[in-house]
Amino acid sequence: MFATLSQFLNRLHTGQRGQMLIIGIMFMGVIAGAAAIAVDTGSYMSHRRSLQNAADAIALAASQGLPQTGDALGLANDWAELNGIEPEEMNVTFTQQILPGEVNPKVTVDLTVGHNLTFMSVLGMDSAEISVTAAAVRTSPGGGNGLMPWSVLEEDKNNATPGDTIVLKYDADVNGNGNGNNNANGSGNFGPIRVDGNGSNVYETTVKYGSETTLCVASATNCDGASVVRTETGNMVGGTRDGVDYRMEHTSASCDTWSEAVIVNADGSHSIDPACNPWRGGNDESLRFVIVPVIEESCDGSCDVTIVEFVLFFLEGYGEGGCTGNDCEIEGRYISSNTNYGALMGVYDPNTFAHFVRLVK
Repeated sequence: MFATLSQFLNRLHTGQRGQMLIIGIMFMGVIAGAAAIAVDTGSYMSHRRSLQNAADAIALAASQGLPQTGDALGLANDWAELNGIEPEEMNVTFTQQILPGEVNPKVTVDLTVGHNLTFMSVLGMDSAEISVTAAAVRTSPGGGNGLMPWSVLEEDKNNATPGDTIVLKYDADVNGNGNGNNNANGSGNFGPIRVDGNGSNVYETTVKYGSETTLCVASATNCDGASVVRTETGNMVGGTRDGVDYRMEHTSASCDTWSEAVIVNADGSHSIDPACNPWRGGNDESLRFVIVPVIEESCDGSCDVTIVEFVLFFLEGYGEGGCTGNDCEIEGRYISSNTNYGALMGVYDPNTFAHFVRLVK
């Protein structure tokens, strides 16, 4: 009896060992399969991220050429080649500005490429397809903060040429002399406006650091119509001098002049030297780049004015008399540039000097 029981237990033990071996082999297969899927999935996702970055770069580059689709397509092809994208892997479509529905010209880039699967081929899957999309628009600034508490008349801006030097803030001796900004009219208006509030201290702080308050034009996204602000009367020599001195003193010597900080392109447009660009964290950023609101019209004394546009300027500094006594004239040069300084999107207007591109998908 004991012999029979012993034989049964031995067979049972041997059978269990065999079952455990089979289970172990199956478990190892599951682990190996899971590892293979994880490796191929990780490779796929990494490739997809890289492809999405390429699509974003191509869309942003192409949108610089809008609304001319030929120019935009040429830029798209150039950047596709730089990113290793074959022509048959890319499809580019354009959406023209058609108001009121399509407020900005847009380019859409679709990329479709194959991805080789290394380990999942044992499961019959040799490759997978990756498809990504990016879209970008070219627009005009619709609003933002970081503004100067100065203003430019719409009529004067429309009559100006990029690169022109104009007066942004007049001194007490000027009476609307027509040299680029007719805000000064002998009634206490010298060009400033109330952006963050009234008073010399608030004005000086806004000159130094740009406004905390966001102003908008009528077409801006995330805004309730065009901003209306009040003109700031008074010459405010001290606040102007301290604010402008701060900006000039905190600008690197290598970015201190127009020729050092601004690149004039072959088509007459401007680019900001990357090292001097204060909105991209350049190594030698220049605080001479300022954003000035454009107002519809001015008035005698203190009154409400409507913001219609924003212009990028290079702050040249003081006029001939410096900034002492009643003399405190501030001059700046118009910049025509595709510079994204963090503004809200507006409606593309070819007549604005400032444009920028932005991803919308």
